[in-house]
Amino acid sequence: MYRNPDLPDGQVDKAAFVLCALMHLHTALRRRDVFADGSERWSDPRARLLDGQAWEQARPRLLTSLELELEPAGHLAELASALEGAYVRVLDGLGGNTAVQFVGGRLRLEKLGPLAEPPLMKELRSLVDGMLPRLDFPELLLEVFDRTGLPADFTHVSGVDAAMEDFPMSLAALIVAEACNVGLVPIEKPNVPALTRARLQQVDQGYLRAETIAAANARLIGAQAGIGIVRHWGSGHIASADGLRFVVPVASLHAGHNPIYFGRQRGATWLNVVNDQVMGIRGLVVPGTLRDSLFILDAIHNLDGGPRPETIITDTASYSDLVFGLFAICGYQFSPRIADLADMRLWRTNTRATYGPLDHMSRHVVRLDRIRAHRGDMLRVAGSLTMGTVRAYDLIRMPTAAPPAWARRSCTTAASSKPCICCSSCMMRATAG
Repeated sequence: MYRNPDLPDGQVDKAAFVLCALMHLHTALRRRDVFADGSERWSDPRARLLDGQAWEQARPRLLTSLELELEPAGHLAELASALEGAYVRVLDGLGGNTAVQFVGGRLRLEKLGPLAEPPLMKELRSLVDGMLPRLDFPELLLEVFDRTGLPADFTHVSGVDAAMEDFPMSLAALIVAEACNVGLVPIEKPNVPALTRARLQQVDQGYLRAETIAAANARLIGAQAGIGIVRHWGSGHIASADGLRFVVPVASLHAGHNPIYFGRQRGATWLNVVNDQVMGIRGLVVPGTLRDSLFILDAIHNLDGGPRPETIITDTASYSDLVFGLFAICGYQFSPRIADLADMRLWRTNTRATYGPLDHMSRHVVRLDRIRAHRGDMLRVAGSLTMGTVRAYDLIRMPTAAPPAWARRSCTTAASSKPCICCSSCMMRATAG
């Protein structure tokens, strides 16, 4: 700013000053030091939490639906007892488990090998394959339309549902074009009124949108649950969430960089939630490859249909202690498939208990006094997430972003007299303070 050779000494370079100010503003926005009013991405999510009269009116109903109480004593005692019981059960099972070892206080598990296929699996595949009918994808869609009445959910954007001849055929053709990503050219037929380009564009612009697709998916979820064999698969209370990565070749707000998945291109993630009845109950487009856990709660709180899942299964990338807490207080059991068990840290509430080989891993203590002190705010967060006034992604992103200005301060570590820069212990002390 002050060293432009074309300007007199001490005079500020305006272009450098503007660039410097913009860089610091962007850094402050990402660190949540400042907020932009009216912006969905850069606004303060705490301002969207239920508060005042709105929270007082909604609180009794929300606490009942979440099975929580304003006074946390009973709930915390129940959780502490369940945690202690889990430690006891794990310790009882360690003695006869040869696949578990402790090396230097770190947990080491024997790798799982592939299971052999049952002897009759090949015959079963051949039998099922012979029972499946041979038909085209559009014919299958038209049969589903006839069995479920699905086209009735695709209403016109104007609200006027005018009768359109052979509408199911046009709708099936558009779904094939979208699902197979082939465009309109392979499916349009100028000699068929329902498949002309003008008709397909009319149906696409007036009938295919997010709300009609969600309504149609809810109808499919209900129809699937009514099939007899589906009840043997599950009750719908267990769901799995995972993301599919796609390269986005055009400019889009939902695309982001990630060289691991997209190389030099931009891409997006389709986050899909599937229940144990093998039905997709919700899907979200995630920009780039952000952590799936930042969006899973948003998806679950806005299901297309089906019963509310109680257990959510994800991969390792969605794991964090903060996510566990948010899922738990909202009434869900978060069950990620954790790959790095050796680096896991376990928590305890009883500081005097001895857990044998698990003592080294369970040195972290849950501060029940802090939970009691902030119980009201925790309930308000859970209620706001359930009501949809704030997104879980925005709330989780705030404490996991770069440290704010008040937490970026120097300290002197015990091992060295040199100040460290934004170490985790400094941030934790600053947050606690």
